[in-house]
Amino acid sequence: MVPDGRLKNGARQIRVACIIGSAEVGGAEHLMLSVMRHLPADEFEWSVICPSGPLVARYAQVAARVGAVGRRSLLNPLVIMRMAVLLRRWRIEVVHTCLYDSDAGGILAGRLSGARRIISHIVGHNFYVTEERGWHRARKRLWSWLYRGVYLLADQLIAVSEAVREDLVSRSGITVSPRKVVVIRHSIAPESAVVSAGHVERVRRLCGVTDSSVVIVAVASLIPLKGHRYLIEALPAITGSIPSLRCLIVGDGPSRPAIEQQVSRLGLARHVVFTGVLDEEEKKAAIRLSRVVVLPSLSEGLPVALLEAMALGKPIVATDVGGIRELIDDQVSGVLVRPRNSDALASAIRSVASDPAWAEQLGRAGRRRFEETFSFSEMIDRLRALYLTGQSRCG
Repeated sequence: MVPDGRLKNGARQIRVACIIGSAEVGGAEHLMLSVMRHLPADEFEWSVICPSGPLVARYAQVAARVGAVGRRSLLNPLVIMRMAVLLRRWRIEVVHTCLYDSDAGGILAGRLSGARRIISHIVGHNFYVTEERGWHRARKRLWSWLYRGVYLLADQLIAVSEAVREDLVSRSGITVSPRKVVVIRHSIAPESAVVSAGHVERVRRLCGVTDSSVVIVAVASLIPLKGHRYLIEALPAITGSIPSLRCLIVGDGPSRPAIEQQVSRLGLARHVVFTGVLDEEEKKAAIRLSRVVVLPSLSEGLPVALLEAMALGKPIVATDVGGIRELIDDQVSGVLVRPRNSDALASAIRSVASDPAWAEQLGRAGRRRFEETFSFSEMIDRLRALYLTGQSRCG
């Protein structure tokens, strides 16, 4: 490639910058890595701006350049100015933001840099009030109103599910114009459904899983929004009838100490394994080991962990929130329960985990639904079309 971004045949690549609010291991981060890896390299040249974190090296493998801004928030005015300078220096034409702090900081930086097109990828219900009280509740509502102005500056918003789109256009505060929002359900690359026996065996040893273990897996960041406390509350009602139960908590986050204390208080230490953050292959291996994949979230956009479970043919028990119903047909390709209801969660997990034939039936149906409905190539084609669109700001 020559310095001005032209290929040997004279065609010019479009210069796209992904501004993402995290370089930690997570669904949105791996979604963007997958997008950058699979869009045609002869059409797009990628740059990445992100905080410091373990995925910076992975970003560098797929992008021509990476600007890591340390641990400071992307909402910091100095960081916004630095991002604008980088975007202008790199002559970025399309800015693609992902995660809420990069939406605000990245959109402003993109406007300051003169980028031709700015797209924000909304992967969840930003500032959605769940269990917050007092000032924390009021602050979330204030941010919803502030982001109404932020999103006016973007050319296009991508919602990952119809539920996220509905939230964007109807929630008091944000209330985005419907014509600005396009739904592109994300998916995962076909290779994500391949797991090596070596990785499965490694995770089996790491987690103390034996041939007699009945494994359930929860893959999610350890934050209140993911509802781990309700899963732990549900476990005593399950272990009574399934004493060989092994619950793998895959992920890490600020709620981990509180969840560990809850496990200890309920006497569940021999049933629960905190794996911490696993790499992609180990995470898939943990899912492969499971009898049931569980997600007890209070709010979700379109969770990548459930797409991975479906691709691997694993049955799912999840809360009926956000875009999860767009993934799962209740009682057909998984089981849905009300959020914040540990009794219902326990009953559903126990029913699936204690009936291997039904679990296998749910898993097969989930895999069929994934293959028929969540096309990775369609997601890539639609994103490509957005980048190629010459439409300017739509207000």
